[in-house]
This record gives sequence, structure tokens and C-alpha cells, in this order.
Amino acid sequence: MDVEPVVSLRVNGVALTPHQLEVLFAVYKEGSQRKAAERLHLAVPVVHRYLAQIEAKCRTKLLTASPLGTELNQDGLLLAREYSALLERMRTGGSVVVGGTMVTEELLLNVISRLDNEANYDLIISDDERNLKDYRAGMMDVVLLDDPLAAYEMEDVQFEEVAEDRLLHVDRGPAFVRFRYGAQRIGFRHLDSVGFKYSVEGTARSIGSLMRGNRSFFINESLALRRGLKLTSATDPVLLKHRILVLFGRTSPEVEWLLRELRKERLG
Repeated sequence: MDVEPVVSLRVNGVALTPHQLEVLFAVYKEGSQRKAAERLHLAVPVVHRYLAQIEAKCRTKLLTASPLGTELNQDGLLLAREYSALLERMRTGGSVVVGGTMVTEELLLNVISRLDNEANYDLIISDDERNLKDYRAGMMDVVLLDDPLAAYEMEDVQFEEVAEDRLLHVDRGPAFVRFRYGAQRIGFRHLDSVGFKYSVEGTARSIGSLMRGNRSFFINESLALRRGLKLTSATDPVLLKHRILVLFGRTSPEVEWLLRELRKERLG
């Protein structure tokens, strides 16, 4: 006997089939019907037919035309994210999903290690952009943000300041590369405030690429110290000091335990 659990969603009183939701989710993840068809090993007209069926069931348009092709509109994104959150909840089995970056990874590992015998936590290390996207989709319960400005820009969210860090400004001229981690906007806003003329010419995901390159960059002081990097900052780090925020939605004993321990920790 072959038994397989499936998940579905009910929209406006009508249930969507797992296959229809898989197609919608593939379009969400891939960004186009053609790439979704390749991912699912289907013909593009078949994907289009599934999407038309979903729109008919939901009694609303889920797609919009753009210069790059057809993409999900706000209702389509809402439905795809709801399905994504449902899948994640099934995967984690009720554990608390915590997101961080390479800046806050050690901080989170220290805290979660102390809580192992109290509750189950799933730690996901990515970048602020990806973590916030998953948080909005309901796929994460708690997120530590490198960039505090991201939380200040959001509405109806709970957050706390749990740590402090500083940026180092490594000066190699007016051409910069933007590191994917850390409060980069704070660094560039400081340059704007003092009238420094610069250009941003690319993005880096690894510390190695920053060090090997010939462009200026900002990096968190705590991260540089942990990696044993001896860097001189062209800007006084005190001027680039900022807070690390923890963003959380639903409260539970597990979330409260995590917040309690985070308040005790320090970066570095």
C-alpha cells in the first residue's frame, strides 16, 4: 500500500489540487512559466492550463503581464507564499525556524546550543533579503537582521534590539562592491551624508572575494574579528555603529526562551 501525505489550500471555499499548487509554486520559485515547466518536466501549455484552472477556481486573476513575460500578481504571490508556508510547517514538524546570516551565525549557534534540551530549533543561514522573504511567507518564526533599517521599514512587526556591531570601511578608492551581509545601507548612507562620491560596481557573497578584489567595501567588525582579519577602517567605526535586531511574529515558550538567551549574548 502506497501512502503519501499531501497538502492543499481552500480559496474562496474551493480546494485547489496538489498538482495545481505545485505548478503555482514552481512559477513563484522560478519566476516564469517556461522555467516552471522545465522544473516540473511539463510542456508550457500544460502549465498555462493549470494556471487558468487555478484562476477559475479562485475567481480572481493571479497573473500579470510584464516586459519579461507573465508573472504572479499580488494575489498570486499571496497564494504561493501561503502554500510555501504550509509546506515548511509540514517539514519542520512544529519546530521553531530561525533565520540568520554569517554575521549572526555564531551568536545563534551559541544560543540554540544552550536550548537544545528545552525545545527544537531549525537554524537557516542566508542573507537578510532571503530571510525576510521567507519570514513574510510564514516560513520563519524568528529572524536576526543585520540591517536594522529593514525592520524599521516594516509595518506591524515585533522586534527587539539584541546586539550591537560596527562596520569597517576598507578604502580602495571610490569604486565599491556591496557585500551581501551586514548593514550595508548604513555605510553608504554615511558616505552620502559626508558628500563622498562613490560608485557601487557589483555584489560579493564571500569574504575571500572581498579581500582578493580591488574595490572598497564595508564589513562587520565582529565578522572580521572572528575570521582573524586585521583591517584598518577609513571611517571611524563609531560612526558606523548599529544595532542587530531580532524580528519575531507569533510568541510561544520556545520563542520566549530564544529571546531570553539572545538578550544575554554579544557579538564578536
